[in-house]
Amino acid sequence: MNWDILGKTVTFSEQCRALTTLRAREPEFAAVNAQSQQVTLHRVDHAYQGFFRRKKQGINPAGFPRFKSFTRYKVWGYKAHGDGWKLFTPADMRHGRVRLSGIGAIKIRGRAKTPGIPKTCEILYKAGRWYASITVVCSPTRERGTKAAGLDWGTEPLLTIVEQDGTSRHIANPRLTRQMATQLKTAQRNLSRKQRGSKNREKAKEQLGQLHRYVGDQRKNFLHQTTSRLIRDYGLLATEALNVKALTAAGGRRKRGFNREILSTAPGAFFKLLADKAAEAGSWYVALSPRTIQPTQTCYSCGRRDKKALSVREHSCPCGVRCGRDENAARVLLHWALIGNAPGSERTRCGEPSAGLDPTIETKLRSEKQESPASVA
Repeated sequence: MNWDILGKTVTFSEQCRALTTLRAREPEFAAVNAQSQQVTLHRVDHAYQGFFRRKKQGINPAGFPRFKSFTRYKVWGYKAHGDGWKLFTPADMRHGRVRLSGIGAIKIRGRAKTPGIPKTCEILYKAGRWYASITVVCSPTRERGTKAAGLDWGTEPLLTIVEQDGTSRHIANPRLTRQMATQLKTAQRNLSRKQRGSKNREKAKEQLGQLHRYVGDQRKNFLHQTTSRLIRDYGLLATEALNVKALTAAGGRRKRGFNREILSTAPGAFFKLLADKAAEAGSWYVALSPRTIQPTQTCYSCGRRDKKALSVREHSCPCGVRCGRDENAARVLLHWALIGNAPGSERTRCGEPSAGLDPTIETKLRSEKQESPASVA
């Protein structure tokens, strides 16, 4: 009302003061943990800040924050350990119990990768299950390799990896959504046939949510295992800085199936995990701009650029090089990460290392040439 009529916003501090008054006057508000209520207010404030930012930028529609009913509001949080919640686990933080204010002690399953001091907690309900997301302060360690590799992401295969010595390999696309497409389609149709507000519709909705949760859990497990293995094997990884939103924004019905396959692989989550784990392990993660490098259009040997349609899956150059399109792109990315300029000065053949590359990655990791690719991204 204030913004619609007066053009005035209510700050987070003003809402917290109003909450204090409300807790003193209304017993039902006083019965709930104050820290949890402040976390909720912070979520509301964050949503409105995003709305006003989009409004100022002229984005239409700006996307006004949506009110969440009781059935849609399925998460609350605590911002300090010991205030409304407390964690009881063994020294390795595997399984244990969590005590919540007004609820009591609840058994939990799971463990922290690196034990530490618990700080915050969020309780959420998702697809028929309750989860506790607990943040701990710790000093994580992760094993890293000593080899360099270029990665080219795709849908068939998912990853093409070219190592510094010239060897290449692929990681297949598990196509998890396609495997469950029939079950998901059946569950969605079953949900659409149910009357709104009925118990049968709630059951059908829960069944659909369980299928999506199953696919999501499989995808998350695959991404974690793949990124961990890459960090364990390599000390330098060169990839493209992909704009997933722009990649799947256009095309309409003609490109709908391809966009679905792209999103099914979760490239954004994959590269985010890869970058975070590389930082955790102290590895080099170089994301290069595809607009500048043009890895799929550039020959990794001579540097010649020829535009290729997406349907062309083989790279063939007048210089004599013939290899897969994805393999060529991975070689170009690796070359930029190690040398810091376009290919061509060191002529190579498929399967042979470039003459200008050092035999060990440690030499290159200490070189200031590593700064040049990062500035390109």
